Amino acid sequence: MKKNYTVAFIMLFVASIASGFALKSVFSYSMIVGVGLGIVFLLCSVFLAGKSQ
Repeated sequence: MKKNYTVAFIMLFVASIASGFALKSVFSYSMIVGVGLGIVFLLCSVFLAGKSQ
């Protein structure tokens, strides 16, 4: 059975952006960290989607 990690990385992308927004008042650089992690997860998703084809 072949596993599709693309969807998992897209969900992690959305979760990191949402957590950046949620922790904006707690941690001053949370939005930068959230967007940074989101970009990493999005690039991993694009890489795996291209690799599967």
